[in-house]
Amino acid sequence: MSTALTRMPQMPQTTGRCANALAWAMAAAPALGCTEEEIERAFDPPPTPHPIVEAVRNLLEQRKQWKGSATELSELLEPFGVCTTPSAVSQHLQNCMLTLADYGIELKFRHLHGNRRVIDLREEGGGADCKNDPESAPPDFAPSPQPEETEEVTPS
Repeated sequence: MSTALTRMPQMPQTTGRCANALAWAMAAAPALGCTEEEIERAFDPPPTPHPIVEAVRNLLEQRKQWKGSATELSELLEPFGVCTTPSAVSQHLQNCMLTLADYGIELKFRHLHGNRRVIDLREEGGGADCKNDPESAPPDFAPSPQPEETEEVTPS
């Protein structure tokens, strides 16, 4: 904190997303063990995800879960033009697993008997775009009552 406070007046004016937070983080960079450039890159917006992510999101908007083979999924996603082969679909899904999770989409690859491989996609709820509406919000509980007088604790 002292490093950031000392360096803050010397920092150039930042603009864009989270400008104040960026300025403070850049001022604190030496104490954090990184450079100002590394801090700036950390504040950059994430790269645009692979088009398969949006295609899967559209699919799960129509139905909350989907289960089937990579061949079946590639046929379903064909209108989106994201992948041309079932193996490409599987590979892109594996590469985008964390991004899908950020959007609240759970992805599982399963091997069934007969060497059949199945992809399981479902909405988790609670992803980056989750709306915490009153129906799903946790209830507000009243604080538990506290004793009014000090009680002596005796060892047993």
